Amino acid sequence: MKFYNSKIVEKARVLRKQGLSLRKIEQKIKVPSSTISKWVRDIKVDNSFYKKARLIEKVNKDKFKYLAKEYKIDKNLAKVLLSFLYWCEGSKYPATNRVNFSNSDYLMVKMFIKLLRISFKIKEEKIRVHLQLHASHNIKKEINFWSQLLKVPISQFEKPTITKPTNNMKRLNYRGTCTIKYYDVKLLLQITGIYESFTEIFIKEESDSWSIRGVC
Repeated sequence: MKFYNSKIVEKARVLRKQGLSLRKIEQKIKVPSSTISKWVRDIKVDNSFYKKARLIEKVNKDKFKYLAKEYKIDKNLAKVLLSFLYWCEGSKYPATNRVNFSNSDYLMVKMFIKLLRISFKIKEEKIRVHLQLHASHNIKKEINFWSQLLKVPISQFEKPTITKPTNNMKRLNYRGTCTIKYYDVKLLLQITGIYESFTEIFIKEESDSWSIRGVC
């Protein structure tokens, strides 16, 4: 992924607010329109291309929304969802002996800690939060944001890691990378066991299918 100087990003946003098309902005700042579209997608413009793109986006997002409405998130389903989230973004045993989930998508992190609370009887005082922020961030503001979002007291936040973006490059709407820590190896193993068991089942079903077709 290529990062661009924040001044270029801001220039693209200013030009978009002036009503310029993605193609014209591309010609002015020499950045691919596909990249520019990510920087300015929150800026509404009155042209047919923008409206059509947003309509297509909405139609596709709405297509399977009914699936979420059909499920009640009980403890068992919460455990399954939690385990798959952790499989994707959590630190694995035996490299670690604690639950360690990290991401910069604050909605994902909120989903993780909510599922964790539904799934298991955890001790709230054992939760620890570590943030990795940029030097350009308002550190106090971001800590307060994450504390309120996750419903974890600031007293349980570790000292954040502060990094300096290279050449003043930045990501839009970046609130830092958050790591949820919970020091309990038994809980880590229980979460691991869930996604491992699903893997074994699916692999076995696939292997059996190969055997029937004479692949093995």
